[in-house]
Amino acid sequence: MTANHQKLAKAVFSAVALVGVIVIVAVLKRGGVPPLIIVGIVGVGFMLLVAVKIRGRRKTETIFGFYVAAEDALRSNDRRRYRFEMADIIKTGEKVVRMMPDPPPLSRFALGALYNSIGDHNATVEQLGFAAEEEVLKESSHVSPSRQLRRYVKRLRQIERSPKRSAKIKTAIASLESMQRQQAAGLLAESQQQLKRIVEAYESDVSKELSSPRRNLSLFPTPSLDSITARPPISEVLKDIYPEEQKAP
Repeated sequence: MTANHQKLAKAVFSAVALVGVIVIVAVLKRGGVPPLIIVGIVGVGFMLLVAVKIRGRRKTETIFGFYVAAEDALRSNDRRRYRFEMADIIKTGEKVVRMMPDPPPLSRFALGALYNSIGDHNATVEQLGFAAEEEVLKESSHVSPSRQLRRYVKRLRQIERSPKRSAKIKTAIASLESMQRQQAAGLLAESQQQLKRIVEAYESDVSKELSSPRRNLSLFPTPSLDSITARPPISEVLKDIYPEEQKAP
């Protein structure tokens, strides 16, 4: 859709919305509803519409904020960071990929690269695998994009048209895209190999455990039969406790 078509669509939508408001107001007025209540209903509806737009815009900006933070963390990987810093960035990335049913592949790659930097190879393989799939689906003409993805792409095109206004975001996106082209396949293969080694080591330990003889782990070992002696007769026990008094001569 060209810029002229977008402007035309917005104009048509605005006109339809205006006509709808006028019709609703006329119906309420004919029904005897006081004008103050009509104004209140229209005002509440307008406020809800604005709130929905603001919320959607904030969600979109969260994605680009994640790009900036992730790029800085990956680029300065040699700089020591607190563990909670990486955890916070990864938490934001998880929020981003759950935010829409069809997240952009770049967000998946950034999250997967962050997981790789902390040694979580299972999560790395998962996210980079999704990124590869979504990169292929991006070229498909049969995929219907979600409203969130359309909003994201619209904001992305605005950043591309005015790079000076969002220079930090534009630089972060370009850097992440370069990392994705150069490192995505290598990181995925490396993490898959690491997972394979972990699985093989685990299977080897289990095999050794099963083949080794079982040890007697009893805390109270059972005595042998030779060590068991019979109890003395009760008469002897009583004789020891109450010895007979010697008789006087």
